[in-house]
Amino acid sequence: MERLSRYGRRMKLTLLKTTTVACFVCILIIPFLTKTLFKTEANYYSITINGIKVGAANTEEEVIVALASARQELSAQYEDVVYMDPDIEIVKEKKTIAKRMSAEELSGAIYSCMFENVMDVDFKMAYTVRLGDFVVTMATKDDVVKLFEKLIEKYDPNNAFSVNLDALDAATGTYTINITEKAKESTAAEIVSSAISGTAVSQDGATVANGDGLIGITFDEEVTVVEISGDNAVTTSVDEAYENITKEHAEKTIYTVEAGDTLSGIAQSHGLSLSELLGLNPNLSVESVIAPGDAIIITVPKSEISVLTKYQMTYEEDYEAEPIYQDDDIHYRGTNTVISEGTVGHRSVIAEVSYSNGNETGRTYIKETIMTESVPKTIAVGTLTPPTYLRPISGGSFSSGYGYRWGSFHKGVDWYVPQGTTVTAAAAGTVTRAGWYGDYGYCVDITHDNGTMTRYGHLSAVKVSSGQRVSQGQAIAASGNTGYSTGPHLHFEIWIGGSPVNPLNYVNKN
Repeated sequence: MERLSRYGRRMKLTLLKTTTVACFVCILIIPFLTKTLFKTEANYYSITINGIKVGAANTEEEVIVALASARQELSAQYEDVVYMDPDIEIVKEKKTIAKRMSAEELSGAIYSCMFENVMDVDFKMAYTVRLGDFVVTMATKDDVVKLFEKLIEKYDPNNAFSVNLDALDAATGTYTINITEKAKESTAAEIVSSAISGTAVSQDGATVANGDGLIGITFDEEVTVVEISGDNAVTTSVDEAYENITKEHAEKTIYTVEAGDTLSGIAQSHGLSLSELLGLNPNLSVESVIAPGDAIIITVPKSEISVLTKYQMTYEEDYEAEPIYQDDDIHYRGTNTVISEGTVGHRSVIAEVSYSNGNETGRTYIKETIMTESVPKTIAVGTLTPPTYLRPISGGSFSSGYGYRWGSFHKGVDWYVPQGTTVTAAAAGTVTRAGWYGDYGYCVDITHDNGTMTRYGHLSAVKVSSGQRVSQGQAIAASGNTGYSTGPHLHFEIWIGGSPVNPLNYVNKN
């Protein structure tokens, strides 16, 4: 009996030890197995602002979306751009137990926290003004407005328009300039006067219709204003910015030569010396001959801004009705014949006139009242296709064009070629002149089957005779320097319908 009791106690002690070891093993191993085998640990992302943990969400994307939403909501509460300088940290967390928020809850928490990080920037901002490619930085919004008020001042002497700096995007601090007409105020006397007479008196004393005057101001260039940190910004005064913007500089452009133009005349009319004009056009010299249609490089004064203004104007004027054109199946294209002259009419018009920096750029008629009807001119327009002509010489250089020169009308074109160069018939026909012909010197005329005529002047030798039939490209003469000529060259004319035309409309210049 005693032996059994001792055995039982031994068994109880063994069981106790075994149970204790088993519990200890479970405490150590079960968390490890849970973590490695069942992977119950939670992965999530938290956001910390200035060292304060604000909240957490399941994914990094949810945190970023919540942050952006909070920023946008905060910016919407302010008229101007909101500047914040928080220390933001998004961290991936690994904990068994995690408290996560919905994107909306997290956005609200971030929004509340960010209120403490809004910076006071009343005296730390500057404003970059961009006009096309030109950039200037102003110290304040008021300076920006004053700058544009100064730019439009001379176009708005009655101060009828106001400059507004309107926000395009408060979140990015982007603004635009809008110029709007101020509300018009009229005295009782002015209202009664206008109602009775239907007119009003302008500032300069001229009587104009109601509504006439400046109706719009804008700019040709794209204008943007961006708010920036003013800590290190180099700002410009209103007066200095105005001077830099309006200061004119030379800008290259193309001028198309017209009949009667000379190099010296073109230079003078555009404020250039002849040497300056030639410097812009290295292919030209003092001796160069220019022809209508030639392109010449010139410079014109240009500022950094083009102020566009629009005026309404009411006035009376003489006018001519648009011509009536009729097909002429007898003459060639380029031959216009006036069948009947029209008459001048008279009308009252209301027009919108556009200007760029004070120079008219367009005119649109809004309303017209005809007082005397204009009878339109009738013009017959040739429809026949003109014959094909060949250039009468090979080589040489173009030296003089068709049209007015030196006070007289030049009926053809000239090519400089060495004396004795072969001259060929521009088209097939019959020789109707072959010999000396006054200022033309030795000359050949060829009448073609369609009634047109070509003339070749200042020849040194004639190789055909009057009445002879010639083919296109046949040698008819040698170039020279006879008659009224300043040097060896070929003078060439084309006559259609009994009148000279510009040969360059039919043959190549070079």
